Amino acid sequence: MTVSRRILIHVALGAAFIVAVVTAVTYELVYRALRQRDLDHLKTYVTERTRREAARFQQIQSNLTLAREQFLKRLDAPYPGDIQARWNEQFRLFPDGAWRSREKFSDGRKYAPLWCHKNWVLTPDAQHQILVAQDLCEELLPGWVDSFPSVYFNFPGPANVGFDARIPSWVWDMPADYDTEKMEWLSLALPKTLPQPDVFLWTGVQQDVDLQTANPLINAPMVSIFLPIYHGSDFIGSVGHDMFMTGMLDEAMRSDIAGATHLIFRDDGRLVAHPVLRNRILLSKGMLKAWESGDKTVESIYRTCLAHTEQQFSGYDPESDSFYTAARLAGPNWFFVIIMPEDRLQDAAFASAQWVLWCGLISLALVLGFIAAIMRTQIALPLAELTRATKVMGSGDATVPVPVHRADELGELAVSFRDMVGRVAAREHDLRQLNADLEKRVEDRTADLNEALSHERELGEMKSNFVSLVSHEFRTPLGVIMSAVDVLQRYFDRLTPEKRERHLEMIFRSTRNLAGLIEEVLLLSRVEEGRLQFTPVPIDLEKLGRTLCDELRSATGGSCPIHFQVTEPLEGAISDEAVLRHIVSNLLSNACKYSEPGFPVDFQVARRNGDAVFTIRDRGIGIPAEDQGRLFTSFSRGGNVGQRPGTGLGLVVVQRCVQLHRGAISIDSAVGSGTTVTVTLPVFTAPSVDSAPS
Repeated sequence: MTVSRRILIHVALGAAFIVAVVTAVTYELVYRALRQRDLDHLKTYVTERTRREAARFQQIQSNLTLAREQFLKRLDAPYPGDIQARWNEQFRLFPDGAWRSREKFSDGRKYAPLWCHKNWVLTPDAQHQILVAQDLCEELLPGWVDSFPSVYFNFPGPANVGFDARIPSWVWDMPADYDTEKMEWLSLALPKTLPQPDVFLWTGVQQDVDLQTANPLINAPMVSIFLPIYHGSDFIGSVGHDMFMTGMLDEAMRSDIAGATHLIFRDDGRLVAHPVLRNRILLSKGMLKAWESGDKTVESIYRTCLAHTEQQFSGYDPESDSFYTAARLAGPNWFFVIIMPEDRLQDAAFASAQWVLWCGLISLALVLGFIAAIMRTQIALPLAELTRATKVMGSGDATVPVPVHRADELGELAVSFRDMVGRVAAREHDLRQLNADLEKRVEDRTADLNEALSHERELGEMKSNFVSLVSHEFRTPLGVIMSAVDVLQRYFDRLTPEKRERHLEMIFRSTRNLAGLIEEVLLLSRVEEGRLQFTPVPIDLEKLGRTLCDELRSATGGSCPIHFQVTEPLEGAISDEAVLRHIVSNLLSNACKYSEPGFPVDFQVARRNGDAVFTIRDRGIGIPAEDQGRLFTSFSRGGNVGQRPGTGLGLVVVQRCVQLHRGAISIDSAVGSGTTVTVTLPVFTAPSVDSAPS
């Protein structure tokens, strides 16, 4: 391949690369602009839609609250008139066994009709409550009928009285033996488990397709909202409202934003509106869950929404490759979500970027043709003549004339070629020497890298040990706490005081163990960072030793007896009690932890000139010889500890505290024979605080 052709290919590749980069940058900029535009549009739409629906839901709740307050107020007042006469005027017992309003009160814009199940029992209290509710509804009806078309009261039996101008014939269409277990609305209107007085109960989307009626609105999809009514402390019924969902479901079927999908679901996962799953939602009577829909996008978006606590939020869901904007609808606590697939934005961005690509490719072709013509006359032909001359020079003829007579780089190249031949031999020798030097450097560098790799492996092993130990030691007490709390929450009333006390003791003990683990890690951190205070003051070593023995006996339940011995007076000691506590308590704790229950632990304190010698001996499992070299390495533990808890930090903390005293520590141990730890501290000569190591 000739130089001119190679240069031409390089130029073509470079220009193509530039065109590709420009196209990619254009695509990215257009994609970001489209994404931001659509996301802003989504946010604006969701904000406006949420504000509209929230106002609607707030109006429902306010009206139901007002209706309940007026009902209770009138219920406590004497009824104005003869209850029985009023009852006979308004209602009659139909042949199918149900009480209903008389047919002359069928005008839904003037009257509030009554329907009672055939099993409903007529009592004076029930008559009074129904007549009060009917009078209230008929007073509210003229002012509310157009803006708030339905209000009805539900009483046990069940009995239902109220108005809905959209379906005025509903009480005569309702069968006397209506199945009260069939629809969710009745179980919320008259719940078996009584709700809080001010809790609004919202059903899912429900549609009673089995109810035979000439009015199609009775079978229309709707959501019912109920507010419980308590008279004193007695639950007597609820007041409700039916919100037809046809409009909201139709809005979910279409979108003003191209490519976007509307979705509404409850916080318990039940779907309310979906453009594709509408029929399944209605057939399930509003009980279809997100994870039962078979739509991975719906399931993923639901999990994402549950993870947010904000009122409105947006983001990207990688599981469904979609952008979304969601908001909580105040009142029913529904999620209103708009989803925009990422591939739609990518297609739009590519449609814009491809014009840049085509223009760039056409420009590239024209430039390459122009460059090819110039390179042939200015470079290719002169280089061909120079190549013939170099072949002659390569055969040994150093007097070959320069065939190209031009005052440019090609002419200088021909003249410089002769000088190059002489310098090549000298440089070859230099290259050999340089190669030898490089090989030596590579060997040295390899050795350094091997050493660094060994150190890195050691750090990795230490990190792995830390993660394993800490996760295990933290998980165990946390698991005990969670288990005990779960039992107390579920069965508190059924547990005996002794069992409650036992579970509380388990929580206390696990919390104390967890706090001890955290304190041990924090203590090591303070020691390593030089933040552990060392303030020596006069101290009673014998009293401190006995105190620590008593504390450990209490903490371990006396599992291992501790024999404390002082061989001679210990007056005049000067040390930091907190630091000394870390040393002795860790060693005593290890001695008991790694000994079988009942095996004694010997703790002796002696004075040797200006030093205090602490000797702690156990008869436990001992330390394997191969592990003794790593005793003072963080997170290292013996290979024979089994399931005994520990973090591998105790001896590290002890060693650092001994160093603060400028003392010494030695360990003598054998597997199966126990361990003897000797700590020597110069506590009978006052150390200097400033000179203490950090």
